[in-house]
Amino acid sequence: MPSARPSLIALALDAPVTDVAAVVADARAAGGIDRASAHSGDGSEAQDVHWGGRMQRAVVRAGEDADGTPLLRTEVAVAPDGLVEGLTRQAALLAALARVLPGRVGGIRDLSARVVRDATWLPRVAAGVVDAGDGVVATIGSGASDGGSADGRDGVGWALTHGAARFGVPDLELYGVPAGSLDAACALLDHLAAQLVVGGLGAPLTLVDGTPVRLVPVLEVWPSLPAAWPGLGRAGADRGPGLDGPRATPSVLHRPRLGRYRLDLEGVRARLDAHR
Repeated sequence: MPSARPSLIALALDAPVTDVAAVVADARAAGGIDRASAHSGDGSEAQDVHWGGRMQRAVVRAGEDADGTPLLRTEVAVAPDGLVEGLTRQAALLAALARVLPGRVGGIRDLSARVVRDATWLPRVAAGVVDAGDGVVATIGSGASDGGSADGRDGVGWALTHGAARFGVPDLELYGVPAGSLDAACALLDHLAAQLVVGGLGAPLTLVDGTPVRLVPVLEVWPSLPAAWPGLGRAGADRGPGLDGPRATPSVLHRPRLGRYRLDLEGVRARLDAHR
C-alpha cells in the first residue's frame, strides 16, 4: 500500500538521535513546530508533528541510510500542495529540526529522489526557491554507465527518474538507449518530469523540439521490448527496491486511428539528440 506521506527527506547526522521526542520538543520550544504527539501504529519512537500554522501532519523519525549514516527523517504528503509549496513546507520542517541540532547536521538526503543535496539546498528551498529538479531526479539505471559501455547487453542502457510519485504522477523510464546517449536520455526525462509535476497527469507533454508525447505504463510496454534490456521486468534484478510504484515510459503521440494510439517508443529515442 502506498505511504500516506510519501515524500521522505532526512537530515544526515554525525550520530544517531536517541530521543526523537526531545528533539521535536526543542524545535517546538524554538517556534518551528506547532504541536507534536507520539506516532501511533508502528511501535516506533517517531513523532507526529504539525507546523507552519497548518493542520497538515508529518512524521519525524530516526533511522539510518543504506550506508549506515544516522538520519532524522521527515515524512510528508506533498502532493496536495504541489511542487513548490509542498517542498517549501517540508524544507521548513527540516530547517526547524536542524536549528536545534547545531553542528550535528552533515547534509540532506532526499530518500524519495535518491539524491544527496548540498549545503545550499535546505535554505534555498525553505525560502521557496524551488524548481522541478528539487523534486524529481533523472539518473542512469544500474547495468548501464555513461562511460561508453552500457553493460554488454545489446549495447543499450536505461534511464529513469525518482521522486515524481510523491507528487501524484508516475516516475519515468526510458529503455534501449545507446550508451553514448544516456546523458541525453536523462535530460529528456528531466524535461518531461518538469512538465508533469507542474501540470499533473492531464498536462500536454512535449519534447524540447515540440514533439508531443504521451505516457504508457511500463507494464504495457515491457512485452514489446527485448527482455534482456536493462530495466525491464524480471530481466533486471538490478532494478532494486523502490521501483514498483507508478512508472511510465514516453511514446511519441500520433493521431489515434480507430480510437487507438500507436506505440512509438523508437520515435522518442530517435529524438534524443535534441536533448543534448
